[in-house]
Amino acid sequence: MTPDARFSLLLIGSNIDAQRNLQSGLQLLADRFTILAKSPVYQSHPVGAPETADYLNQALIIENPPPFEQFRDGLRTIENLLGRRRSKDLNSPRTMDMDILAFADEDLQILGELPIDDALENFHHAAIPASQIAPEWRFPVTGVTIDETARSLGSAPEGFLPVA
Repeated sequence: MTPDARFSLLLIGSNIDAQRNLQSGLQLLADRFTILAKSPVYQSHPVGAPETADYLNQALIIENPPPFEQFRDGLRTIENLLGRRRSKDLNSPRTMDMDILAFADEDLQILGELPIDDALENFHHAAIPASQIAPEWRFPVTGVTIDETARSLGSAPEGFLPVA
């Protein structure tokens, strides 16, 4: 249950027919949820799979998301509609990847009792787009903002580029 969750921060991405699948994913999300904000789209090299195509990623803020499990299941349904096939290889190419990065309350405090995706604090491809639309969201315990976290990662890696 997410009674205090007023917002959810998502990261969507694709590295198979990426532009088309990103647009389709965005439309399917808009048909089901209220999208308050969208980051620019960024191109990045895949993490852990150097021989695969680059990703296009975009962060989104969803207003009044459903409870976590229902929300996650809804996102997986959209991934499946777009041809996502899960395998044992966690770095395999994908038509669509939708990750819930965090939930926040009306004060933009990230809710620690709900899952927080590690990518938000550790990878440019998640932190930078998120910082574009949720810079003041604060992590529980530390009070550090997403913007501060993105800047603490240092310079973006080669190949990380805004595309739209």
